[in-house]
Amino acid sequence: MNVAVAAEDARLRERLGALLSEQGYRVQPVASLAQVLAVLRAARPHLLVIAHESGDGPVGAALRRLREAPELRSLPVLCIDPKASTAEGVALLDAGADDVIHRPFQPPIFLARVRTLLRRVVWSGEAPEETVTSLNIGPLELRLVSRQAVVAGRAIELTRLEFDLLAHLLKHPERAFKREELLAAVWNYPAGVETRTLDKHIESLRRKLGVAGALIETVHGVGYRFASAA
Repeated sequence: MNVAVAAEDARLRERLGALLSEQGYRVQPVASLAQVLAVLRAARPHLLVIAHESGDGPVGAALRRLREAPELRSLPVLCIDPKASTAEGVALLDAGADDVIHRPFQPPIFLARVRTLLRRVVWSGEAPEETVTSLNIGPLELRLVSRQAVVAGRAIELTRLEFDLLAHLLKHPERAFKREELLAAVWNYPAGVETRTLDKHIESLRRKLGVAGALIETVHGVGYRFASAA
């Protein structure tokens, strides 16, 4: 799915873009509020994230202009408020934002809010999930918004961490990940932690995925990779 990120702070814009790209979303950066309408009209995304330091006044005005445009009226908008202010949050929601989170925020919370808004896009029929939010290799399809795994047309029940691990591998097919890299990316473990958690999750994934499980390969002396073909 396409997510537009409007932020005047280049570092914040890049940080948000990186978080979204890692989850498989296509990011459309917007450098200023003045450019928002023109950029969105040229290429309408599935979600707009606004993260500006200018407060609820200019952002609220931009939201009202957005809601006045018929072709953008239904576009979901997530605002990141630089102040933990209830009044500003309410003002942004009243101006047209669908959700507001305050800074500083935790990346998992931000991504969960993104998934929630994008689910509405899928449910509304504006975007078919199978074509815009999935990773496909061989018989395996991973649906990122609904967090479903499908093998040869059959839904597979995965735990949250199994899904996150599988998604991380699928986003980088044929790349050999060190054990430490996977433990840091999925579990947020620091370097040097000795644990069998990763091995147990790999074993469980191989069992649950059946024929697709063989695509998760052990790279001896390194870690694991997801093969692009059996």
